[in-house]
Parts: sequence; structure tokens; C-alpha cells
Amino acid sequence: MNNQQVLSILAVVVTAYPIVELSDEMVTLWERMLEDVPFSQAEQNLSHHIKTSHFPPMISQIRGNPTASNIDQLRSETQERLALMESWEKSAVPLLKEGEPNG
Repeated sequence: MNNQQVLSILAVVVTAYPIVELSDEMVTLWERMLEDVPFSQAEQNLSHHIKTSHFPPMISQIRGNPTASNIDQLRSETQERLALMESWEKSAVPLLKEGEPNG
């Protein structure tokens, strides 16, 4: 996320949780910790948090569960790896047993 997106997320946090006081340090920290999180994912995680908790969110709650967000990528990588292993198996040369001639 960029600076404007982080400010947008924090504006919602401050609106939903009036006890939160925004500071430059807070914006800087959230910006650093959320730079690799897609804005849409952060919005969705914040929305869920607001609906389910009366406490302000922590950065980790806005980041969400990385495994859940990357499940399609992990599935694709696994399928690619299995296909590669299958091609290795098809092209492998069988091991010679002791005493068999090299042929």
C-alpha cells in the first residue's frame, strides 16, 4: 500500500474507534508494516475487524492471514512442482543393479 492508502485505512480506524489518536509515527509505522499488503485485502480485513471487535485493530489484524490470501498462488506453485517431478520421473534412467552390464 502507498501513503494515501494507509491514511485512508487509518482514517477509518480513527472514525470507528475514536479513542485512537493518529500521529506521524503511527502513520510511518503502519506504512512500513503494510507496504506489501494489497489495499483491497487491508480494507476487507479492517471491515471484518470493525464488525467483530470493539478494540482497535493491530497491524497484524489488518495484514490478515498471509496463508489464506496466498492460497491460489500456493496451489498453482504446487501443481507446477508436481508436474516437474512427474517429468523427471518419466525421463529418469533406471538404476543398474549390481552385476548388470552397462548397456
